[in-house]
Amino acid sequence: MNLRSDWTRAPVWFQWALHEVGVHEINNNSGPKIAEYRALAHAGHDHDPWCAIFANAALETNGILGTRSASSQSFRSNENFVQLDGPSLGAIAVFWRNSRDSGIGHVAFYRGETLDRVYTLGGNQADMVNIEPMAKHGAHFGLYGYWWPKMVALPDIQVIPIRSGQPLQQVSVT
Repeated sequence: MNLRSDWTRAPVWFQWALHEVGVHEINNNSGPKIAEYRALAHAGHDHDPWCAIFANAALETNGILGTRSASSQSFRSNENFVQLDGPSLGAIAVFWRNSRDSGIGHVAFYRGETLDRVYTLGGNQADMVNIEPMAKHGAHFGLYGYWWPKMVALPDIQVIPIRSGQPLQQVSVT
């Protein structure tokens, strides 16, 4: 299977999220699409950071119970999710910010990686839905690991290499 081009084999939540690429927030974590994501996710309030809201919206829209929390860290302890031993296309990548025990961070879906970056498909990345590289390890930001919904069969663990020279950020061109 060529994971770089065969998105039909990606988890349904990842396929749904791909169709949202290019959606921008309006006025600091707000706007009609962000309100729609909050309703779908059963989580959050206007102006909340919306990375977890987007992830939950993608899951819930496809019949998968999410965390129903606006916290990026909620996937780490929610009973509906299990930690994976490594990455898989569409896995929920959870990151920490400031320090590992700060309780804040970022969450998005695994798309692939380079040696030092994880490419994620997610919301609230540069104030939009896009595919963006995130540092695996840094002084103020890093990867905790990968999680998967318990109600979905566990995936094969598979690193998806991103070739050198591919864009650092995928953006919508209109």
